Amino acid sequence: MTTPRTLRARLERRAHRWWYERARPPWPLRPLAAVYGRLSSGRLGRPSGRPPVPVIVIGNLTAGGSGKTPVVEALVRDLAEAGHAVAVISRGYGGRPPKHPHRVETGDRASVAGDEALAVHRATGVPTWIDPDRRAALDAAVAAGAEVVVSDDGLQHRALPRSFEICVIDGRRGFGNGALLPAGPLREPLSRLASVDAILVKAPQRAAIPVDGESFTLRPTGIRSCADRSELGSFGQTIDAVAGIADPAGFFESLRTAGFELRRHRLADHAPIDPDWLAALPGPVVMTTKDAARLDRMVRDDLYVATVRAELPDALLGRVRAHVREFGA
Repeated sequence: MTTPRTLRARLERRAHRWWYERARPPWPLRPLAAVYGRLSSGRLGRPSGRPPVPVIVIGNLTAGGSGKTPVVEALVRDLAEAGHAVAVISRGYGGRPPKHPHRVETGDRASVAGDEALAVHRATGVPTWIDPDRRAALDAAVAAGAEVVVSDDGLQHRALPRSFEICVIDGRRGFGNGALLPAGPLREPLSRLASVDAILVKAPQRAAIPVDGESFTLRPTGIRSCADRSELGSFGQTIDAVAGIADPAGFFESLRTAGFELRRHRLADHAPIDPDWLAALPGPVVMTTKDAARLDRMVRDDLYVATVRAELPDALLGRVRAHVREFGA
């Protein structure tokens, strides 16, 4: 039986095949990409406004994930350890808080705060504000005492002033066929890369990328039980791998590399997870932190979360620290 959940997942997989597995997009989509380019040309590019505090935007040029959220978490930790009062702002995709801007609480549900913002807040503990209007989220963060603000995504949000931009590229998929939406994955032309302050490429790099960037890795930090934090043994064990993220293939590949045999379950990005469906899987079940954030309750004892940490280049961390110190000097 086809449900809205499975239909959306199928449509996403088909779009990704068009974007990343074909050298050229299907011809009916090419005129639509040209229309998208014309309609968006006046609202893309780097805005020129100056923010009240250092604002570091971590985004990408493609629709879907590239490893931005672990980069946000790593940068936030580094800045906080340096003694700065850091806050995170996000659109809060999928969340419907009672009002905007909304300060995320650890006990929020993903239906309120959105899965990404909730996962970032739980991982870092810093104040996290959500609002589709990221300028409003920025103002709320500053009013609450933030000295540095990190924006999870927002490269294309021109209403948000920023002082430093980092573009994250998935080295495994690159820019696909290089076409604009909907014919390809690009939200902006590749020429936008000339205006960012830093480019990070997530290893391993397998795609041809027409720019130089600094490499970073996502280091697995464990697969732990949601019930008692115990570690899941790996070699040869068969698991149900559940991924409702933009690039499930990368998650599945990391689990296979760790020695697991997989029953793969691809969900649409940000899709709600049916607790009855999840409870019926043979198990044990392993999912990402973003997927786990969408669960409102424990539905089984053998549920595990695979966590990662972005290892960022020291040179980039040094540049960002220097930028924050020198801002306003």
